[in-house]
Amino acid sequence: MLESIAVVALVITFAYAAYRDLRDREIPEVSWIPVYAIAILSTVFKPTTNYSLLGVILAILPSAVYGILFVFGLIGGADLLAVVAVSLVHLDEPIVPLFTFVLSSLLPLPLVLVNLVGNLTLHRSAMSSIKCVQGGKKVLYLVGRPINVATFLKKKFVFLHTYPSREGFICYSSVDVNIDFGKQRADVEEALNKGFIRLEDYLVYSPALPHVLFIALSYVAAITVAPFLEALAFFT
Repeated sequence: MLESIAVVALVITFAYAAYRDLRDREIPEVSWIPVYAIAILSTVFKPTTNYSLLGVILAILPSAVYGILFVFGLIGGADLLAVVAVSLVHLDEPIVPLFTFVLSSLLPLPLVLVNLVGNLTLHRSAMSSIKCVQGGKKVLYLVGRPINVATFLKKKFVFLHTYPSREGFICYSSVDVNIDFGKQRADVEEALNKGFIRLEDYLVYSPALPHVLFIALSYVAAITVAPFLEALAFFT
């Protein structure tokens, strides 16, 4: 009974978290407390025969990977809390956390291909106009796309990969996921006022993707297909 309640609680939590992620790119940590409490209670009162050491290790593996990524600043805290919640709710069903982890990691990959093709064709001239005086430029063809300064200043949730300087651009292949978007725009406006760039010049940016939404969608897919995958594994 508690196990079913935990699944429902997680789906409801994901619905709220995905909404907040889309609207604000910020999710209050307290949002996860109810589902964590229910998941822990479910684990405590569930017979130990439901668990195997290998199954538990596989169930928490995605959380361990996300924990490492979080320590190095590559993902936000909400992403980690979301994946840990999936692991806690499904400690005895590792296929769900693993499927959720793999699918949510694959969903953003088409964007990389779109960036590469677009930057080598439609945006080739814009990319050629960007001079990196610090950092590499080649990776930018994969991680971002060009945008003129005037349009960039109107964007809300975007990561900047090329910071203007007097001599050119300081280029970054990775970004700080906890960046203050308002300060980022202010830095570009300051460079504009100093004459480092013009409104028609190009920057390279990437959208701040709502990754909790990807995790939520992947979880719904996981709990949908898990019974079929387990049945297939049983008969093979």
